[in-house]
Amino acid sequence: MSGTYLHYSKSKYFPASLYRFTAAWSSWLAALLIALATGLLIRTEGWVSGCLIGLCALSLALMLVPLTAVLGKTYFYSLIGLMHGLVLLDLFF
Repeated sequence: MSGTYLHYSKSKYFPASLYRFTAAWSSWLAALLIALATGLLIRTEGWVSGCLIGLCALSLALMLVPLTAVLGKTYFYSLIGLMHGLVLLDLFF
């Protein structure tokens, strides 16, 4: 989800109320985060299932980030925090 947020922050449709990550290397960081997440899925699920789940997760994230970005700062950042919390719980437990 972080990778898609960085990718979407470069868009002209990104809401002005949210923090826009404007570093020149943010597109590289976005690609690295997406590849890292896909690599974790491949490691845990196997290469075919991991690639399919990664593709589905990326599609869902690319749909959810623009949808929730227009709902307001509190809701959007709460969703980001919830997603990262769930990922950490999944990794460590």
